[in-house]
Amino acid sequence: MKCQNCHKRDATVHLTEIKGGSKHEMHLCESCAASKGLPGKAHFSIQDLLAGIASAQQAGTQKRRTQELQCPVCELTISQFQSTGRFGCADCYKAFQGEILPLIEKIHDSTQHVGKVPGRAAPGVALQKEVRHLQLELKRAVKQEDYEKAAQLRDRIKQVENELRAQGAPTGSEDVGPLA
Repeated sequence: MKCQNCHKRDATVHLTEIKGGSKHEMHLCESCAASKGLPGKAHFSIQDLLAGIASAQQAGTQKRRTQELQCPVCELTISQFQSTGRFGCADCYKAFQGEILPLIEKIHDSTQHVGKVPGRAAPGVALQKEVRHLQLELKRAVKQEDYEKAAQLRDRIKQVENELRAQGAPTGSEDVGPLA
């Protein structure tokens, strides 16, 4: 797409503005955007993104603590993590667990890695994974008080567990804790 201002260079800055209920889009090259006082392409790293999310979440959901959290091993503070987006050592995960678990859940929609099932794996493995996934969904539905969905999920779990029993495979029910 060419710049809507000079019609020479490729547009790399794309702006969308909504005025009075109507949407106006503008596509400019970097130099035309700079001449209009608009920022050019934003360059940022994934660490910047994670650090920004972590700091925004902490500011929005928790009061600032009088004494800042610090890793007992490498002495990294939570504010240093927020500014760099990186931990200092493996023990930082334990030290900042209460701060980062909500962040991880927000990003990945879960705090537990479930992985993938290889295509050549036994059919029971895929069904066990489905049971674990359904149990997590059931837990969320109960937490959100969506009991109709919870009943449907419960019935599907029973159906998949019956298929597993017919194959002689473990049901996977023992993997997820209580649903309350």
